[in-house]
Amino acid sequence: MHPLRKLFHRLAAARRERRYRDSLPSPLRLHLGCGHIHAEDFCNVDVLLTPAADVVDDIAVLRKFRNGSVAEIYACHVLEHFGHDQVPLILRRWHEVLAPGGLLRISVPDMDRIVRIYTENFAHFQVPGHTPWIGLIWGGQTTPYDYHKTGFNPCWLRHLLTQAGFVDCEEYPHEPHFAGLVDGSLAHEPFGQFLSVNMLCRKLGA
Repeated sequence: MHPLRKLFHRLAAARRERRYRDSLPSPLRLHLGCGHIHAEDFCNVDVLLTPAADVVDDIAVLRKFRNGSVAEIYACHVLEHFGHDQVPLILRRWHEVLAPGGLLRISVPDMDRIVRIYTENFAHFQVPGHTPWIGLIWGGQTTPYDYHKTGFNPCWLRHLLTQAGFVDCEEYPHEPHFAGLVDGSLAHEPFGQFLSVNMLCRKLGA
């Protein structure tokens, strides 16, 4: 893209974001790491300027959102894109921006499911041209942000959420999707088995 056209798009996006932020819905619900998926009734946030993003912000720090200002956070297949040491800090930051009683729904690739499905279908991955799930395990690697740097299973994810201050951490069903989206939380190809752990938790009420 020509530099002047790129600048024009960024300025237009900044104006759109300012208009949006002046009329943020209440209670505020954040869809973090939205990519190209726009969730209705959510403020869609991504570090990249995408057609789906309402606000461009680093979801690890959420500089544009006040502590205690958010009723709900949904983060689907984004936490694995951060390093081991970053994850506890990010979860604590999300805990900070949530209001008392606020909800966090999080979906990440589930290493338990991946290992089990991989083992059950080992012969598939010995066929020339069939990758050993490099995209699922290491990320699509289409942008500098699209690399997987850590992994989770339900036990480890629940532990990290509890350490960050969340309570009532329980898995929730893959279908129907609570927000009516088609996203990574529903991934089940090529073997027809879900590959994610979806967990719901909350910040303790006042």
